[in-house]
Amino acid sequence: MRSNEVIYDLNGRLFIQFFARFFTIKKPLNFKLQYVIAHLIIDKLLKLHRSHGSSGCYPFTGKNRSKHKSILNIHFCIYALMYICFMRNITGPPVSGSNFFGRQKEIEYVWQSLKDGNNILLPSPRRVGKSSFAKKLLSIAKEEGWEIIELNLEKIDSEPELVRSFIQKLKELKTWEQVKERAENLWDRIRPTSISVGTGEASVSAEWKKQKKKVYRDFDALLNHDVPTLIFFDEVAVLLNHILAADKSIAEVEHLLHWLRDLRQTEDSRIRWIYCSSIGIENFTHQHGMSDTVNDFESYKLRAFDRETSTALIEALEEDKKLVLTPDLRHRMVDKIDYCLPFFLQVLFKQMKGLHQTENAAVNGDLLDKAYQELLTQKDLNTWIERLEKQYPEKGRDAHTVLKHICREKTGSKRSNLKNTLIHHYQDEEQTDVVLAKLLHMLTNDGYLMEEEDLYRFRSPLLRDFWHQRFVK
Repeated sequence: MRSNEVIYDLNGRLFIQFFARFFTIKKPLNFKLQYVIAHLIIDKLLKLHRSHGSSGCYPFTGKNRSKHKSILNIHFCIYALMYICFMRNITGPPVSGSNFFGRQKEIEYVWQSLKDGNNILLPSPRRVGKSSFAKKLLSIAKEEGWEIIELNLEKIDSEPELVRSFIQKLKELKTWEQVKERAENLWDRIRPTSISVGTGEASVSAEWKKQKKKVYRDFDALLNHDVPTLIFFDEVAVLLNHILAADKSIAEVEHLLHWLRDLRQTEDSRIRWIYCSSIGIENFTHQHGMSDTVNDFESYKLRAFDRETSTALIEALEEDKKLVLTPDLRHRMVDKIDYCLPFFLQVLFKQMKGLHQTENAAVNGDLLDKAYQELLTQKDLNTWIERLEKQYPEKGRDAHTVLKHICREKTGSKRSNLKNTLIHHYQDEEQTDVVLAKLLHMLTNDGYLMEEEDLYRFRSPLLRDFWHQRFVK
C-alpha cells in the first residue's frame, strides 16, 4: 500500500472525522476539558507508538498491516488531532474553529438572543474579537440548519457596489434558484450605475440616485423572510464613512441606513442580523444624529478577558512547547497587560516567543519586560492611530491632543485639565465644552479611555505606554 493510501485508510479517516466533529460541536465544551481530553488522546497514541514492538499492527489500521504503515497512520492521527485541537497564534485576521478561544457563555447568550428574534450590534472596542465572535455564531447557525451570509463592507465604497455584493452572496443560498431571474434582472439594471471616477475621487452617479429607491424596493423581494437566516455585516461604519467621503451628503448615508432598517423590520421575518465594525457604529450614528437607524438592535459589548481566562489563553498559546512560562510569569504577564484583550495577550506572547527562539533569551521576567518594550515600537498597535484618524476626520487634532495629554498621566487627568488643553483651539469656553464632551464619549466607547473617580485615563496600560512612546517620548 502506498503512503497516501495509508494516510487515507478508512479506519484512520473515521478516527480523524470523529475528533474533528468532537472539537467543533455546536455547544462548545469547556476549553480546559477540550485540552485535557486532547492531551490524553495524544499521549495514548504516543505510548502505543513507542510500544508498537513487533506486532506489526495497530487498532486504526486493521489487522496484518506492516509496522511502517502503522507508524505512518499513528503520525497522521497525532498531527491531525493536534491541528484540530490546539490553537495557533493568529494576531491579524479573524479566527475560527480551534483558533477561537473562550467566550463560551457569551456565545450561548447571544445565540439564544438571536433565536429569540433579536438582531445584534457588537459595539465593542477594536481588537476585542468582534469579527471572530460573529463568525463563531455563523458556524453555529450553519450547524443548526440556518442559511448564512457574511459580507465584509471594508472594501465597498458605494451603495451600488453594496447591492451587487449582496446579490453575489445570495447566490450561495439554497433559495437562489427561486429568485435567480429577478436578481439577474436587478444586476443588469444597476451595472450602468456603478461608481464613476471623476477628478481622482469616487462619486455616485446621478443615474444611481434616480434609480436607487426602485432598486432597494426590488431587492427586498429577493430575501426569503420565511427561512431562518443569519446575516453578518462587518465594518459597517467603514462603508458609511466611504459613502460620506465620496458623496459629501449625510442624507445618502441616512437613506441607506433606513433602508437596511426597513429590511430588518419586515413582519414575521426569520432573518437575523449582526453588525460590527472596527470603527464604532454607535459613535458614527450618534455623531450624525442618526441613532434611530440602529435602535432596533440589541447591543452586546464584548469585554476583555478576566484573569482566569487570560491565563488559560496563555497556556493554550504554549501548546507547541516552544515557549512555556511558569505560573508566576503568566500572572505577571496578565498584570502587565491588565486590560486583557485577546489580541494584546497574543502579540506580547508572540514577541516573547520570538526573542526566546531567535536570541535564546531565558524565560524569566527580563524576557517579559524586553518583549513589552519592543512591542511598543512595533506595528501591531498602529491600527489604534489609523482608526482614530479615520473615525474623527474633523476632530482628529483634538482627539490626539486629549490622548497625548492623558498618556502623560498614569493615574488619569481631570476634565478641567483636558478642557484647558483644548480651549486654545477654539477660544470659546462653551464650544470647547461641547467638543470635549463628544470626544470623551466617543473615546470611551471606542476603548481608548475610561473614567474612574472623576479621572480619565487610558483603559489599557499597554496602549498608554504605546501612545507615550510614539507621541511624547
